[in-house]
Amino acid sequence: MPPEYDVVVIGSGFGGGVMAARLTEAGKRVLVLERGPWRDTLPVRAAGIKRRSRLPSQRGWWMLGRSLHLGWGPRRGWLVNPWGYSEIWKGDGIQAPCFSNVGGGSHIWAAMMDRPGTGFWDGRSDRISDTSIAPHYARCLADLRGVQPPDPRTVPNHTDHAWKGSAFFTPLSPGEQPPMGLAYPDGAPAEFTDANGVHHKTMSYAAAPGKFGDPNGAKSTTDALYLIPAMRQGLTVRALNEVRLLRRVATGYELTVRDYRRLRQVRITASTVVVAAGTMNTNSLMRHSVDAGGLSPMPALGLGLGANGDLIGGWAAPEDGSRDASLGPPVHGRVKITGHEDAGYVILSGGEPAPVPWFKRKAAQAAARRKYNVIVMSQDAADGRVWSDRGRLRIAFDLSGSPTYARAMAALQALSELSGRTVKFPKSDVFTAHPMGGCRVSDNPELGVVDGTGAVHGYPGLIIADASVLPQPVGCPPSLTIAAFASHAAEALLARMNT
Repeated sequence: MPPEYDVVVIGSGFGGGVMAARLTEAGKRVLVLERGPWRDTLPVRAAGIKRRSRLPSQRGWWMLGRSLHLGWGPRRGWLVNPWGYSEIWKGDGIQAPCFSNVGGGSHIWAAMMDRPGTGFWDGRSDRISDTSIAPHYARCLADLRGVQPPDPRTVPNHTDHAWKGSAFFTPLSPGEQPPMGLAYPDGAPAEFTDANGVHHKTMSYAAAPGKFGDPNGAKSTTDALYLIPAMRQGLTVRALNEVRLLRRVATGYELTVRDYRRLRQVRITASTVVVAAGTMNTNSLMRHSVDAGGLSPMPALGLGLGANGDLIGGWAAPEDGSRDASLGPPVHGRVKITGHEDAGYVILSGGEPAPVPWFKRKAAQAAARRKYNVIVMSQDAADGRVWSDRGRLRIAFDLSGSPTYARAMAALQALSELSGRTVKFPKSDVFTAHPMGGCRVSDNPELGVVDGTGAVHGYPGLIIADASVLPQPVGCPPSLTIAAFASHAAEALLARMNT
């Protein structure tokens, strides 16, 4: 009996969502397995999807946590709430939050779209280069509605005008402010239907879509822009289905899946599998599958873990009340700190009320108005690693091995001195929402897990298409790069499948 699906895709964020849509557009029968739920947003409701879970921004703190990986306790971590939004991986010198939704991390991303510097993809593999991937960057930028605001002066806190003339920020050159995946309200109807027939609302500057999700669809997310349109072409999405193990079998791969909705374990067999569960969960799935004997050992698995140079500082708004940090889009824009223009890729974001119980909401809103976040990204040394210790996944990263962190810390210290308001930031452990690596691109299996198309060495039909394949940190917001690689990998996979 032939398989029901041509391809099974694990994950639905910038890697899995793009991959699933590209394959479906080409006429392939595709199943997406996503461990998280559909979120209760306007695009999802309007598409007629019945079973939805509310976002933390709608429901409160109890919807925030999904699972914890603390280095002790159950080997596969503590599952708190299968419907929860986020999980925490804690290791030696590093903490990394990951997210659990149909749409993956696109519900939390800052919507800023940029790409690494020239030459990033050159010399990595014969199957990829800056030139070959360039059309995929362009297509994904358009898919994700990357735009500049019609008039930055009308956008509260936009860094092109909000800090003009300040002594602590150097003006950007033309073209340095990246586009954003946001539906700006200027001149647009409050509610609209996009080219794919998906419903959205434009952004409200007083309640901007941020890290706890956007109920109105003003922020670009892969569920609304890739998955829902693909479902109309035949894509199948199974929410609350977590793949726990991969095993190579005669007909391809057997997936052991935990179905949280029906509280049962199922097995699915597929000849072609795309793993796009996000860096930490892809590394976890691959490592556990090797440990269980489902896959053979891979010498490069777990090598090259990076944190994208992430350094997040809290910076107080002026005490005179002249600025409300909570107004505007989730990220106010890119900045350069005077005298430290080469410290990394620096962005300024506003405060957002934490999803707390109702009796604490006024205090949370007041705190959000008083605090900016200054976020530095850079191409760190990516000398961390992921490994297994008696069945438990371990991670380690030491920021002292990356000179970029010293430069970033010096820049934030300079901002404190220039502005007269202290920037508070961690000086030892790294907290990163952008872990990368562990399944890197390289034509040499001793150095990388996949080739330049995401194909796993020695495993026909097994593809990886998320940030775990990045050969080094991008040093800027990574989502566009993840999407572009997935689009490139989908094109290569289709070429193989059609020969």
